[in-house]
Amino acid sequence: MYLYLFDAFLGKSKYKKIIDKIETRLTDLEISGRLVKLTILESIPEIIRDGLKKGIKTIIVVGNDKTFCQAASALIGSNASLGIIPIGENNKIAEILGIPQEEMACEVISARLTENLDVGKINNIFFVSSIELNTHKVIIQHRHWKIEPSSKINKISVLNLACFLNKISQPQDNLLEIIFETGHKKIFSFLNLGQENTIDTLLYFKKLKITSPEDKKGIPALVDGWRILKTPLEIDIAPEKIKIIVGRKRSF
Repeated sequence: MYLYLFDAFLGKSKYKKIIDKIETRLTDLEISGRLVKLTILESIPEIIRDGLKKGIKTIIVVGNDKTFCQAASALIGSNASLGIIPIGENNKIAEILGIPQEEMACEVISARLTENLDVGKINNIFFVSSIELNTHKVIIQHRHWKIEPSSKINKISVLNLACFLNKISQPQDNLLEIIFETGHKKIFSFLNLGQENTIDTLLYFKKLKITSPEDKKGIPALVDGWRILKTPLEIDIAPEKIKIIVGRKRSF
């Protein structure tokens, strides 16, 4: 049985026609199931955990990257599959997975091609996509090296399932990537003026620790685009996997 979770932001009237098309297509493909249209007061992980107890084996989220990552955090360690029907902006993960937008994604869901992907752990909490810190004031320790980023660094990211410089972090290589970005002023043009980020350093690892000795309260890190944790952070690749529905045009 399928469980479909429609994110709360899809309650806006501008999405009604899109939702109607998706529901019709799911029926046509004979993969309809229980539909839950979320409100801002409901928790995606709680609904999924309840569904798993009732024997649900396939969860499909309808929304964006944030929706996907919230659902994934509740599925790690289970035998259930996770899919996404992307709507609107902020759907880079769906693009990497080879999932087209809106009702066209229903065809991929119906084909049910799955892959087991790596997941990471941060302070014993699972993550699927990325960790972001908008600072250089940290110390990064690995078994073989130690890094104190220069003041030129304005962003540090740990990646598992994400895109950088038009390249895809490989979610099946049993490694995580850490990148250091520097901000450079653009030369004035008629199109834009401001800053662009460039990758200063890229490293691969399985386990490391990020601390902030100068800030005892801890520096915030954005995990998977929805959860905030603070340093110190112990990060490693987890032995667990997650089963994801993918398209044939996936990027890995």
